[in-house]
Amino acid sequence: MSQAPRNRKDWFKDNYEKIILWCAIIALMFSGVWLAQQIQVDHDAVNPILQRLDLTGKPVEIEDTLRFDNELAAARASTTNALRFEGNATVSELRVSCVKCGKPIAYDADTCPFCLEPQPEIVDIKTLDTDGDGIPDSMELEWGLDPQNPTDAEGDLDGDGFTNLEEFLAGTDPQDPESYPDPIVKLRVAAIRPIPFYLRFVGTQLMPDGSVRIQLNMQTKERTYFAKKDDVILGYRLDAHDAQGAGGETVKMVRMSDKRSVTLVKGRPYTEHELKILFVSLLDRTRLPVQQLNSEFTFKDETYKVVDIQRENVVIQGVKNGAHITVPMLSATERNPAAAAATNAPAGTGSSVFSGDF
Repeated sequence: MSQAPRNRKDWFKDNYEKIILWCAIIALMFSGVWLAQQIQVDHDAVNPILQRLDLTGKPVEIEDTLRFDNELAAARASTTNALRFEGNATVSELRVSCVKCGKPIAYDADTCPFCLEPQPEIVDIKTLDTDGDGIPDSMELEWGLDPQNPTDAEGDLDGDGFTNLEEFLAGTDPQDPESYPDPIVKLRVAAIRPIPFYLRFVGTQLMPDGSVRIQLNMQTKERTYFAKKDDVILGYRLDAHDAQGAGGETVKMVRMSDKRSVTLVKGRPYTEHELKILFVSLLDRTRLPVQQLNSEFTFKDETYKVVDIQRENVVIQGVKNGAHITVPMLSATERNPAAAAATNAPAGTGSSVFSGDF
Protein backbone atom coordinates (compact mmCIF):
# COMPACT_ATOMS: atom_id res chain seq x y z
CA MET A 1 0.00 0.00 0.00
CA SER A 2 1.48 3.29 -1.05
CA GLN A 3 2.26 5.79 1.70
CA ALA A 4 2.56 8.76 -0.65
CA PRO A 5 0.62 11.87 0.53
CA ARG A 6 -2.65 12.65 -1.31
CA ASN A 7 -2.82 15.97 -3.19
CA ARG A 8 -5.42 18.76 -2.75
CA LYS A 9 -7.50 17.83 -5.82
CA ASP A 10 -8.15 14.40 -4.42
CA TRP A 11 -9.37 15.88 -1.11
CA PHE A 12 -11.80 18.32 -2.89
CA LYS A 13 -13.09 15.48 -5.03
CA ASP A 14 -13.84 13.41 -1.95
CA ASN A 15 -15.55 16.27 -0.01
CA TYR A 16 -17.33 18.41 -2.64
CA GLU A 17 -20.80 17.35 -1.50
CA LYS A 18 -20.09 18.48 2.06
CA ILE A 19 -18.74 21.79 0.78
CA ILE A 20 -21.97 22.42 -1.20
CA LEU A 21 -24.13 21.55 1.81
CA TRP A 22 -22.22 23.95 4.09
CA CYS A 23 -22.50 26.72 1.48
CA ALA A 24 -26.28 26.22 1.33
CA ILE A 25 -26.58 26.30 5.12
CA ILE A 26 -24.60 29.53 5.31
CA ALA A 27 -26.77 31.10 2.54
CA LEU A 28 -29.97 30.16 4.40
CA MET A 29 -28.62 31.68 7.61
CA PHE A 30 -27.83 34.97 5.87
CA SER A 31 -31.30 34.95 4.19
CA GLY A 32 -33.02 34.40 7.54
CA VAL A 33 -31.11 37.25 9.13
CA TRP A 34 -32.00 39.54 6.19
CA LEU A 35 -35.69 38.55 6.29
CA ALA A 36 -35.89 39.22 10.02
CA GLN A 37 -34.41 42.65 9.49
CA GLN A 38 -36.96 43.43 6.71
CA ILE A 39 -39.88 42.34 8.90
CA GLN A 40 -38.68 44.61 11.64
CA VAL A 41 -38.33 47.51 9.22
CA ASP A 42 -41.88 46.97 7.88
CA HIS A 43 -43.26 46.67 11.40
CA ASP A 44 -41.61 49.93 12.43
CA ALA A 45 -43.07 51.66 9.32
CA VAL A 46 -46.65 50.39 9.84
CA ASN A 47 -46.79 50.92 13.59
CA PRO A 48 -47.38 54.74 13.40
CA ILE A 49 -50.22 54.21 10.89
CA LEU A 50 -51.95 51.68 13.15
CA GLN A 51 -51.66 54.07 16.06
CA ARG A 52 -53.32 56.88 14.05
CA LEU A 53 -56.21 54.52 13.12
CA ASP A 54 -56.60 53.58 16.78
CA LEU A 55 -56.46 49.85 16.05
CA THR A 56 -55.98 48.06 19.28
CA GLY A 57 -55.51 44.70 17.62
CA LYS A 58 -58.28 42.91 19.54
CA PRO A 59 -59.04 39.36 18.38
CA VAL A 60 -62.12 38.89 16.12
CA GLU A 61 -65.11 37.47 17.94
CA ILE A 62 -66.79 34.42 16.41
CA GLU A 63 -70.37 35.18 15.26
CA ASP A 64 -73.25 32.76 14.53
CA THR A 65 -73.83 32.94 10.73
CA LEU A 66 -76.89 30.67 10.59
CA ARG A 67 -79.38 33.56 10.35
CA PHE A 68 -77.32 35.18 7.60
CA ASP A 69 -77.06 31.89 5.69
CA ASN A 70 -80.87 31.45 5.81
CA GLU A 71 -81.53 34.96 4.52
CA LEU A 72 -78.98 34.50 1.75
CA ALA A 73 -80.58 31.22 0.67
CA ALA A 74 -84.05 32.86 0.61
CA ALA A 75 -82.75 35.76 -1.49
CA ARG A 76 -81.19 33.39 -3.98
CA ALA A 77 -84.40 31.36 -4.26
CA SER A 78 -86.53 34.48 -4.92
CA THR A 79 -84.27 35.77 -7.68
CA THR A 80 -83.60 32.50 -9.46
CA ASN A 81 -85.80 31.69 -12.47
CA ALA A 82 -86.97 28.15 -12.85
CA LEU A 83 -85.38 26.43 -15.81
CA ARG A 84 -87.64 25.52 -18.71
CA PHE A 85 -87.21 22.29 -20.56
CA GLU A 86 -88.76 21.45 -23.90
CA GLY A 87 -90.58 18.18 -24.32
CA ASN A 88 -87.58 16.45 -25.84
CA ALA A 89 -84.98 18.09 -23.58
CA THR A 90 -85.21 15.63 -20.72
CA VAL A 91 -87.12 12.66 -22.15
CA SER A 92 -86.81 10.66 -25.32
CA GLU A 93 -89.07 11.25 -28.33
CA LEU A 94 -92.59 9.84 -28.04
CA ARG A 95 -92.96 6.85 -30.34
CA VAL A 96 -95.73 4.48 -31.35
CA SER A 97 -95.84 1.21 -33.26
CA CYS A 98 -96.49 1.13 -36.98
CA VAL A 99 -99.95 -0.25 -37.77
CA LYS A 100 -98.43 -2.65 -40.32
CA CYS A 101 -94.87 -3.66 -39.42
CA GLY A 102 -95.03 -2.82 -35.72
CA LYS A 103 -91.70 -1.01 -35.65
CA PRO A 104 -91.33 2.08 -33.44
CA ILE A 105 -91.98 5.31 -35.34
CA ALA A 106 -92.49 8.95 -34.38
CA TYR A 107 -95.86 9.73 -32.81
CA ASP A 108 -96.78 12.29 -35.49
CA ALA A 109 -95.40 10.37 -38.48
CA ASP A 110 -97.74 10.36 -41.50
CA THR A 111 -96.12 7.25 -42.99
CA CYS A 112 -93.89 4.55 -41.58
CA PRO A 113 -90.24 5.16 -42.60
CA PHE A 114 -89.63 1.39 -42.64
CA CYS A 115 -92.54 -0.06 -44.64
CA LEU A 116 -94.02 3.24 -45.99
CA GLU A 117 -97.48 2.34 -44.69
CA PRO A 118 -99.75 5.41 -44.14
CA GLN A 119 -100.55 5.90 -40.46
CA PRO A 120 -103.98 6.78 -38.98
CA GLU A 121 -104.78 10.43 -38.50
CA ILE A 122 -104.01 11.78 -35.04
CA VAL A 123 -107.22 12.57 -33.16
CA ASP A 124 -107.25 15.62 -30.90
CA ILE A 125 -109.03 14.55 -27.73
CA LYS A 126 -110.30 18.12 -27.24
CA THR A 127 -112.22 18.07 -30.54
CA LEU A 128 -113.16 14.38 -30.59
CA ASP A 129 -116.84 13.98 -31.48
CA THR A 130 -117.75 10.30 -31.17
CA ASP A 131 -121.41 10.58 -32.19
CA GLY A 132 -120.79 13.22 -34.88
CA ASP A 133 -123.49 15.58 -33.62
CA GLY A 134 -121.29 18.67 -33.84
CA ILE A 135 -120.57 18.92 -30.09
CA PRO A 136 -117.19 17.58 -28.86
CA ASP A 137 -117.26 14.76 -26.32
CA SER A 138 -115.52 16.94 -23.73
CA MET A 139 -118.37 19.49 -23.82
CA GLU A 140 -121.07 16.81 -23.80
CA LEU A 141 -119.55 15.27 -20.67
CA GLU A 142 -119.33 18.70 -19.04
CA TRP A 143 -123.01 19.36 -19.77
CA GLY A 144 -124.16 15.89 -18.72
CA LEU A 145 -124.98 14.74 -22.27
CA ASP A 146 -124.19 11.39 -23.87
CA PRO A 147 -121.15 11.51 -26.21
CA GLN A 148 -122.56 8.48 -28.05
CA ASN A 149 -126.08 9.84 -28.58
CA PRO A 150 -126.33 12.17 -31.61
CA THR A 151 -129.91 13.21 -30.83
CA ASP A 152 -129.08 15.14 -27.66
CA ALA A 153 -127.52 17.93 -29.78
CA GLU A 154 -131.07 18.88 -30.78
CA GLY A 155 -132.22 18.95 -27.16
CA ASP A 156 -132.66 22.10 -25.08
CA LEU A 157 -131.14 21.82 -21.60
CA ASP A 158 -132.27 25.23 -20.34
CA GLY A 159 -135.58 25.43 -22.21
CA ASP A 160 -134.83 28.79 -23.85
CA GLY A 161 -135.89 27.62 -27.32
CA PHE A 162 -132.36 27.13 -28.66
CA THR A 163 -130.85 23.68 -29.18
CA ASN A 164 -127.70 22.54 -27.42
CA LEU A 165 -125.87 22.55 -30.77
CA GLU A 166 -126.95 26.12 -31.53
CA GLU A 167 -125.75 27.26 -28.12
CA PHE A 168 -122.42 25.46 -28.57
CA LEU A 169 -121.87 27.05 -31.99
CA ALA A 170 -122.76 30.49 -30.60
CA GLY A 171 -120.55 30.06 -27.52
CA THR A 172 -123.44 30.52 -25.06
CA ASP A 173 -124.27 28.47 -21.98
CA PRO A 174 -126.88 25.76 -22.76
CA GLN A 175 -127.59 25.41 -19.03
CA ASP A 176 -128.49 29.08 -18.50
CA PRO A 177 -131.81 30.33 -19.95
CA GLU A 178 -130.50 33.91 -19.80
CA SER A 179 -127.61 33.00 -22.11
CA TYR A 180 -128.72 32.30 -25.67
CA PRO A 181 -127.58 32.93 -29.27
CA ASP A 182 -128.72 35.63 -31.66
CA PRO A 183 -132.37 34.83 -32.56
CA ILE A 184 -131.43 34.93 -36.25
CA VAL A 185 -130.18 31.34 -35.90
CA LYS A 186 -133.84 30.32 -35.62
CA LEU A 187 -134.76 31.80 -38.99
CA ARG A 188 -135.45 29.27 -41.76
CA VAL A 189 -136.44 29.29 -45.41
CA ALA A 190 -139.76 27.48 -45.81
CA ALA A 191 -139.88 27.82 -49.59
CA ILE A 192 -138.40 29.54 -52.63
CA ARG A 193 -140.82 30.06 -55.50
CA PRO A 194 -140.35 31.50 -58.99
CA ILE A 195 -142.83 34.31 -59.63
CA PRO A 196 -143.42 35.16 -63.32
CA PHE A 197 -143.64 38.74 -64.52
CA TYR A 198 -147.32 39.53 -65.04
CA LEU A 199 -147.17 42.27 -67.72
CA ARG A 200 -146.64 42.04 -71.47
CA PHE A 201 -145.99 44.91 -73.91
CA VAL A 202 -148.61 44.58 -76.65
CA GLY A 203 -148.49 47.89 -78.50
CA THR A 204 -148.92 51.66 -78.49
CA GLN A 205 -151.91 53.92 -79.09
CA LEU A 206 -151.75 57.51 -80.27
CA MET A 207 -154.17 59.71 -78.36
CA PRO A 208 -156.05 62.72 -79.83
CA ASP A 209 -153.88 65.12 -77.83
CA GLY A 210 -150.75 63.69 -79.49
CA SER A 211 -149.59 61.67 -76.47
CA VAL A 212 -148.81 57.96 -76.63
CA ARG A 213 -150.37 55.29 -74.48
CA ILE A 214 -148.59 52.01 -73.86
CA GLN A 215 -150.83 48.94 -73.99
CA LEU A 216 -149.82 46.42 -71.33
CA ASN A 217 -151.71 43.18 -70.94
CA MET A 218 -151.48 40.80 -68.05
CA GLN A 219 -149.89 37.48 -69.01
CA THR A 220 -153.17 35.79 -68.08
CA LYS A 221 -155.00 38.14 -70.49
CA GLU A 222 -157.52 38.96 -67.81
CA ARG A 223 -156.84 42.69 -67.92
CA THR A 224 -155.39 45.40 -70.16
CA TYR A 225 -153.72 48.63 -69.08
CA PHE A 226 -153.20 51.79 -71.17
CA ALA A 227 -150.43 53.61 -69.35
CA LYS A 228 -148.47 56.77 -69.96
CA LYS A 229 -145.00 57.63 -68.68
CA ASP A 230 -144.61 57.49 -64.86
CA ASP A 231 -147.85 55.53 -64.35
CA VAL A 232 -147.49 52.71 -61.76
CA ILE A 233 -148.95 49.31 -62.66
CA LEU A 234 -148.73 46.30 -60.33
CA GLY A 235 -145.84 47.91 -58.45
CA TYR A 236 -143.88 48.91 -61.57
CA ARG A 237 -143.50 52.45 -62.95
CA LEU A 238 -143.45 52.99 -66.71
CA ASP A 239 -140.12 54.72 -67.09
CA ALA A 240 -139.42 55.04 -70.84
CA HIS A 241 -140.58 54.07 -74.33
CA ASP A 242 -138.11 53.43 -77.16
CA ALA A 243 -139.50 52.85 -80.66
CA GLN A 244 -136.01 51.84 -81.89
CA GLY A 245 -134.90 49.70 -78.97
CA ALA A 246 -132.63 46.66 -79.09
CA GLY A 247 -134.58 43.82 -80.66
CA GLY A 248 -137.51 46.04 -81.50
CA GLU A 249 -139.81 48.54 -79.86
CA THR A 250 -139.34 48.44 -76.07
CA VAL A 251 -140.60 49.93 -72.84
CA LYS A 252 -138.70 50.10 -69.57
CA MET A 253 -140.48 49.30 -66.29
CA VAL A 254 -138.92 50.07 -62.90
CA ARG A 255 -140.01 48.28 -59.74
CA MET A 256 -140.91 50.77 -57.04
CA SER A 257 -139.66 48.68 -54.10
CA ASP A 258 -135.99 48.34 -55.09
CA LYS A 259 -135.67 50.28 -58.40
CA ARG A 260 -135.05 47.09 -60.35
CA SER A 261 -135.65 47.64 -64.07
CA VAL A 262 -137.36 45.31 -66.54
CA THR A 263 -137.23 45.82 -70.31
CA LEU A 264 -140.25 44.57 -72.27
CA VAL A 265 -140.03 43.96 -76.02
CA LYS A 266 -143.21 44.50 -78.02
CA GLY A 267 -145.05 41.27 -78.69
CA ARG A 268 -142.68 39.08 -76.60
CA PRO A 269 -143.43 37.67 -73.16
CA TYR A 270 -140.92 38.45 -70.41
CA THR A 271 -139.54 35.04 -69.44
CA GLU A 272 -137.21 35.93 -66.58
CA HIS A 273 -138.83 34.77 -63.37
CA GLU A 274 -138.21 36.38 -60.02
CA LEU A 275 -137.67 34.31 -56.92
CA LYS A 276 -139.73 34.97 -53.83
CA ILE A 277 -138.83 33.65 -50.39
CA LEU A 278 -140.94 32.58 -47.46
CA PHE A 279 -139.08 32.91 -44.15
CA VAL A 280 -140.38 31.27 -40.98
CA SER A 281 -139.30 31.59 -37.34
CA LEU A 282 -138.70 28.48 -35.27
CA LEU A 283 -138.96 30.53 -32.07
CA ASP A 284 -142.68 31.31 -32.33
CA ARG A 285 -143.41 29.25 -35.49
CA THR A 286 -144.70 32.20 -37.49
CA ARG A 287 -144.26 33.32 -41.09
CA LEU A 288 -142.55 36.50 -42.19
CA PRO A 289 -143.77 38.57 -45.13
CA VAL A 290 -142.70 37.20 -48.51
CA GLN A 291 -139.32 38.61 -49.57
CA GLN A 292 -137.40 39.06 -52.82
CA LEU A 293 -133.81 39.67 -53.80
CA ASN A 294 -132.55 43.01 -52.39
CA SER A 295 -135.65 43.46 -50.23
CA GLU A 296 -135.29 44.40 -46.56
CA PHE A 297 -137.21 42.94 -43.62
CA THR A 298 -137.22 43.09 -39.84
CA PHE A 299 -136.75 40.11 -37.55
CA LYS A 300 -136.58 40.46 -33.77
CA ASP A 301 -135.98 44.23 -33.94
CA GLU A 302 -133.09 43.85 -36.41
CA THR A 303 -133.21 44.80 -40.10
CA TYR A 304 -131.81 42.45 -42.74
CA LYS A 305 -131.46 42.54 -46.52
CA VAL A 306 -131.68 39.60 -48.95
CA VAL A 307 -128.40 39.59 -50.91
CA ASP A 308 -128.32 36.13 -52.56
CA ILE A 309 -130.68 33.24 -53.25
CA GLN A 310 -129.23 29.74 -53.60
CA ARG A 311 -130.88 26.37 -54.21
CA GLU A 312 -130.50 25.24 -50.59
CA ASN A 313 -130.27 28.52 -48.67
CA VAL A 314 -130.64 32.28 -48.74
CA VAL A 315 -127.91 34.75 -47.78
CA ILE A 316 -129.00 37.83 -45.86
CA GLN A 317 -127.00 40.80 -44.58
CA GLY A 318 -127.43 42.72 -41.36
CA VAL A 319 -128.13 46.34 -42.27
CA LYS A 320 -126.56 47.59 -39.03
CA ASN A 321 -123.36 45.53 -38.88
CA GLY A 322 -123.01 44.37 -42.49
CA ALA A 323 -122.53 40.73 -41.46
CA HIS A 324 -123.60 38.04 -43.94
CA ILE A 325 -125.75 35.21 -42.57
CA THR A 326 -126.72 32.03 -44.42
CA VAL A 327 -130.31 30.99 -43.66
CA PRO A 328 -130.84 27.26 -44.33
CA MET A 329 -133.92 25.56 -45.69
CA LEU A 330 -136.42 24.17 -43.22
CA SER A 331 -135.55 20.54 -42.53
CA ALA A 332 -138.02 17.65 -42.54
CA THR A 333 -137.65 17.33 -38.76
CA GLU A 334 -138.45 21.01 -38.26
CA ARG A 335 -141.56 20.68 -40.42
CA ASN A 336 -142.82 17.79 -38.30
CA PRO A 337 -145.49 18.81 -35.77
CA ALA A 338 -143.87 16.49 -33.23
CA ALA A 339 -140.70 18.54 -33.58
CA ALA A 340 -142.74 21.65 -32.98
CA ALA A 341 -143.95 20.26 -29.68
CA ALA A 342 -140.39 19.39 -28.72
CA THR A 343 -139.38 23.01 -29.23
CA ASN A 344 -142.19 24.35 -27.02
CA ALA A 345 -144.27 25.68 -29.94
CA PRO A 346 -147.41 27.66 -29.02
CA ALA A 347 -150.61 25.68 -28.88
CA GLY A 348 -152.48 25.40 -32.14
CA THR A 349 -149.47 25.67 -34.43
CA GLY A 350 -148.61 22.84 -36.77
CA SER A 351 -146.93 21.84 -39.99
CA SER A 352 -149.38 23.98 -42.00
CA VAL A 353 -147.52 27.07 -40.79
CA PHE A 354 -144.41 25.73 -42.51
CA SER A 355 -146.13 24.33 -45.59
CA GLY A 356 -144.45 26.86 -47.86
CA ASP A 357 -147.66 27.84 -49.70
CA PHE A 358 -147.65 31.49 -50.72
